[in-house]
Amino acid sequence: MMVTEQENLTHDETVHMEENPQEEVVEETPTTLEEDIESLKADFDNRYKRLQADFENFKRRTNQEKEQLSGFIKGEVLKDILPILDNFERAIAVPANGDVKVFLDGFIMIHQNLMDILSKQGLEAIEAVGKPFDPNLHEAVMRVDSEEYENDTVCEVLQTGYTVDGRCIRPAMVKVVNNA
Repeated sequence: MMVTEQENLTHDETVHMEENPQEEVVEETPTTLEEDIESLKADFDNRYKRLQADFENFKRRTNQEKEQLSGFIKGEVLKDILPILDNFERAIAVPANGDVKVFLDGFIMIHQNLMDILSKQGLEAIEAVGKPFDPNLHEAVMRVDSEEYENDTVCEVLQTGYTVDGRCIRPAMVKVVNNA
């Protein structure tokens, strides 16, 4: 009586083999050294290109973050200067005669020079009078009736608003028309 190999296995070994069947061993065809080298070169080239692309993306993200940070800092510095501009505008609005007129003309020139310097840094006054009310650029503090302007149109600026590089750093404080 011949005993097969499976019959010699104990019950535990048989169950273990059924739970974890052995994978078939696939024989690889022998490759040449040149094929191995070419495969490694291709792998190296792919890794190199991916690393290079990752580095370019890193540089681009870093530059964007720097620009955003510098824009934010510039906006904060210019925001601190706005009360000075407000005082210049109040002083210019006062009517003057005689010697005060000469002083006021110098004051106007200084204000204009300051505005030229700040505009080079991206500061722009928000044009509001006659424009439709925009809550992103205007802060309505009063609603008034007007025959001159349409409903929801800015009719007067009480405090000038400013943008830096297109980003509002202070909305214009305005009166808005409320025709019923």
